[in-house]
Amino acid sequence: MTIASPKRLLVLDQDTLGENFLKHILNPNGYEIIKVNSTAEGIATSRSWNPDVIIINIMQPAVNGWKLCKKLREFCQAPILVLAAVSDPNSIAHWLDAGADDYLTRPFSSEMLVAHLQKLTRNTKIIQNNPSISLIR
Repeated sequence: MTIASPKRLLVLDQDTLGENFLKHILNPNGYEIIKVNSTAEGIATSRSWNPDVIIINIMQPAVNGWKLCKKLREFCQAPILVLAAVSDPNSIAHWLDAGADDYLTRPFSSEMLVAHLQKLTRNTKIIQNNPSISLIR
């Protein structure tokens, strides 16, 4: 599976191993990746870099992640994908209510990750190319 045009992917993650894993999977699929370690860096980078997709890898306390997600939604329309080890329906609901667009539970295959990212970018492209469709958050 390859993506036709490069997409800007902002990864908010405190795990350096996760960064190498994501770059190994996503760079060959046409993603340009910037990884940041903190909420403040994530907000600043999302404002200045204008990513096509944001991944939040939950290694930090979930409440901080939910607050980050809500803060990003105040100014950023990029789709947000949450990667988590928890498949609890209440946790998933909290993330979606906070503004996440998708939630992927570990373990997952590289093909599954790429498919979720393609879905998110495809949906965003459809909305951008069709002014009669509005994105309401």
